[in-house]
Amino acid sequence: MSNLNQRVLWAAVIAVLIGLVALLMQSRDEHRSLTDRAAIEDVIIQYAYRWDSKDAAGFADLFTEDAVMEARALGELRSRIESRSEILAYAMESHTGRLADRQTRHHMSGTVFIELSADSAVTENMVLVTHQTAVDAAARIATSGIYRNTWRKLDDGWKIVTRVLTIDRVAPRG
Repeated sequence: MSNLNQRVLWAAVIAVLIGLVALLMQSRDEHRSLTDRAAIEDVIIQYAYRWDSKDAAGFADLFTEDAVMEARALGELRSRIESRSEILAYAMESHTGRLADRQTRHHMSGTVFIELSADSAVTENMVLVTHQTAVDAAARIATSGIYRNTWRKLDDGWKIVTRVLTIDRVAPRG
């Protein structure tokens, strides 16, 4: 085999190896992305289960220490809670106060990933909240809206940094 043919052969081998490495890197990144998406979806599911089972401590643990929860309707801020400890206090007060006599259900659907990197993400998902008391024959719709969450990946998993609920409201005509 001539020297030129050997160089062409080695160049082809190197090109194939570079292609394989690139493919493996892409596959690894896709695997990480799918794993992260599944982990975030699990936290969204846990959000509903922990709130609806009145597990205030477990609910608060889904958030970072510096987390913020907001509720908005028609562009106006309705409520704002800052820090995991305040979120815990809010959950405890809600579960033993205004929600003590009712079963809530958060029906989460339609999660979309707006951004996703190795250590942060932004998602939106729809929510329909129902309430049922002992005298109710069936659950009734309490509210609906869209959650927009920003996420941070920590050593113990994905946590919510900000959760903004935009409550469905229709502006009056006029």
